[in-house]
Amino acid sequence: MILTAQAIGASASRILNHTTELKVHSCFNKGFNVVDKDDNLIFIGTTENGMFPFGVVVDAYTRDRLLQSIQVGQTLKAHPRALAFDRNLQLNINVNVFKASQNFEAIHLNQLKESIQAFDFCEYADGDFNPAKMQSIYDALSNPHGDAKTELRYLIGRGQGLTPSGDDMLVGMLFVHFIRPFIQPQHLTEIEQLVDEPLTTLVSQTFLKYAVKRIFSSKLTDLMEDASKSTLEKLLQVGSSSGKDTLYGMSIALLKE
Repeated sequence: MILTAQAIGASASRILNHTTELKVHSCFNKGFNVVDKDDNLIFIGTTENGMFPFGVVVDAYTRDRLLQSIQVGQTLKAHPRALAFDRNLQLNINVNVFKASQNFEAIHLNQLKESIQAFDFCEYADGDFNPAKMQSIYDALSNPHGDAKTELRYLIGRGQGLTPSGDDMLVGMLFVHFIRPFIQPQHLTEIEQLVDEPLTTLVSQTFLKYAVKRIFSSKLTDLMEDASKSTLEKLLQVGSSSGKDTLYGMSIALLKE
């Protein structure tokens, strides 16, 4: 059986052009992750959580059929035009390549602020990510003389799941930085360095590596065309808490005057 993807991210296409073998890293309801020998990650699945530069988009039937045929640790054969799951099942990836938008200047900043202010973040009032702690992290990142590494080590990897809450918050802060810069250049370099350390999950490392290079999922880049509350509500649907954590990070960075 030959199934066909709907689209492929530019980064995923680049990874697949330089490897002949992939390994299944993790599986969940909306799709699964595979990695090459250098731990470059590709997500294969549907678009409920958005489109990713390192993603291969498939429809729900294809996703379910592929999930039924794989298990974590399984090896797949990779070709420039297809992925072979076994002798009888292939995924055609010779499809349109999409690139994530980086038109940050197009975002309506005031509308985005107003939209974020409509959400309640009271669940963060106590605990590891309380407003005072997040203010301390913001201050360190924006201060050329601040000890950002200590604060970043606190944030990166803190929380549960494939993308811990602290990482999602940092992605949100980075997204705002490229709209309205506040992170000092040396601290951006520190983020890149720390992401290469084993501080968090491979999935989170992947999101952060792209985020520090101004590359984000479509759930965030959609804000470049429509910064309304309804667009942010779609972000909230990502994961069990990832969307809300990302939005909280955005609010910490954006609502500072």
